[in-house]
Amino acid sequence: MKNLKYFPFERNRYFYGKLLTVDDFETEQKYMNDKRRMINRFLMGTGVVCGMNVVRVDDTTISVEMGMALDFSGREIVIEAPMIKRLSMIEGFDSNFDENSNYMYLCLEYAEKEKEPVHSITSTNVRRADEVEHNKYMENYRLFLTSQEPENEGFTIANFYQDTKTVYWGNGLRIKQTIPRYIQTGDTFEMTVVVENMGQQQPISFDYDLILTCVQNKGQHHLRVHFDEKEHAKAGRYQLRYELDAMSVVDTQGVVAVQPDSFVLTIGEREVSARAQCENVTDIIAGNAKRELMKRYYNGAMEDIVKNTFQQSIYLAKIAVIRAASTYVIENIETMPFKQFVFNNSLAAALNDIEIDEMERLQISGGAGFSTGGANISSVDDPAKGIQIIATGSVVLDLGIGGAAGQCFYSETITHGLGLGPVHISLAQAQSVSEDSDLFYGSPDIFRPDDQVPQVSLAARVNVKSGTFQIGAKMLAASSVRRLKVNWTALRDPKESMKEVVMRRIFVKPDVANIEVRETCYFEAAFVNMPETLIKWSVKEENGGSINANGMYTAPNIPGVYEIIAESTNTPPVKASTYVVVRDSKPEEA
Repeated sequence: MKNLKYFPFERNRYFYGKLLTVDDFETEQKYMNDKRRMINRFLMGTGVVCGMNVVRVDDTTISVEMGMALDFSGREIVIEAPMIKRLSMIEGFDSNFDENSNYMYLCLEYAEKEKEPVHSITSTNVRRADEVEHNKYMENYRLFLTSQEPENEGFTIANFYQDTKTVYWGNGLRIKQTIPRYIQTGDTFEMTVVVENMGQQQPISFDYDLILTCVQNKGQHHLRVHFDEKEHAKAGRYQLRYELDAMSVVDTQGVVAVQPDSFVLTIGEREVSARAQCENVTDIIAGNAKRELMKRYYNGAMEDIVKNTFQQSIYLAKIAVIRAASTYVIENIETMPFKQFVFNNSLAAALNDIEIDEMERLQISGGAGFSTGGANISSVDDPAKGIQIIATGSVVLDLGIGGAAGQCFYSETITHGLGLGPVHISLAQAQSVSEDSDLFYGSPDIFRPDDQVPQVSLAARVNVKSGTFQIGAKMLAASSVRRLKVNWTALRDPKESMKEVVMRRIFVKPDVANIEVRETCYFEAAFVNMPETLIKWSVKEENGGSINANGMYTAPNIPGVYEIIAESTNTPPVKASTYVVVRDSKPEEA
């Protein structure tokens, strides 16, 4: 049963008097197997379902624990008992044991073996009557070692939401660059550069430049990547992280590309001649990235799965070895380097239970509770408008060994959760830190409390630009109490909340323009919740071209990405911006 395709589905039609041949029985088996394997592949996925952990037994021996996996064609692979083997006895060791690499991958594939030899009682065109046939197939597996990574990483889960490309591979060094596949317009995202030292003994350093299209790094359309192994603790793998910002464009692609001839590689003290190339692409979208991932997966999953009928292994472990002449020592083992796991229903149910328990613990009467800035917070929405107008919480101030008269204590910054703008903060001093203690609004000395209640004056400072506030307490008299609990209530006028809903805005159309150098295009402004007004047009970059009062933009001679700004003449003014991508003109055909 070595077929790698499911279709077409054919099954036997039985009737009285039908002569059953070998072909009929094979058709029966193929139909049942293909149906089951298709369900495995489409519903479950590819990878390890459970077990198959790889551990080091001694310096030269490994153990593969019992477990189950599904291969790329939906076939079940079962290791029914732990298998202990010397690394040198595994297939592929000799061909991959060389000085160019200090690690190997342990891979697993589905395999079948013929068993129970019997004598055939009939002759065929292929075999003689006295030849031996085998009565059964035993479903088995094949373990082997390789130094090659999978050519197609489409089977990994990360491929669905990340775009990973190799920048450089050689001289015992590999550099890979990763960005998300989908980014919401205007969002900040992370680019990761992974550096792997694959046996290079001398220190490595490199630099290269990236050209950014429709994405920015600190407002710039270029980024310098620098790495020096001497600046890091010695390891085989290093990770660099850079924050990038998606521009305010929609339904276009952001590109992070290595600038040609910018790669400089130094090994030891010697500069090495090397070239690097890489182009990562992300889709900048208006909607939610998770929804976009789901939509594209369902649109393309059938085609992607059916067309991938070539052999794809399951990578169980990455094994680092130290060579010494013809001998070796296993240094360490990294299990499942490409995270080829099958997320089954039992695990999903367990994680769902944990998530529900966490939500129940956080839930507070009147709204969903959360913790920030050391405060427990709950909120209430206006049911008529669906707008959050009230938030409550508490914070405990640490008074040390007690406060002296006139001494001030402050809380951490607290996010009230009512959005930006003015809010009213009401404060109450608790008699103790327990949940059922009395609360004092105003001055507590009016009620002549005992000495356990410190005499304090409370105040709050609201930051309307960030939606946060801070609580301060001033000691009116010395106290030996070490902790002071303050309950707070944040109130927001619904009218203020509605201002955000009906906020005046303008949009510039088109969202992004793609033109060649010295070409022109026209921009226009659309008004939301405000009357049409005159627009003052400008180009942010000094040499980014020109735009007249009517929105007619003329591109410069230099390719690049330039920001177009539209500003209303109202007081206060309302601004918006868009981007234009200027490219080199295409060469004329001869």
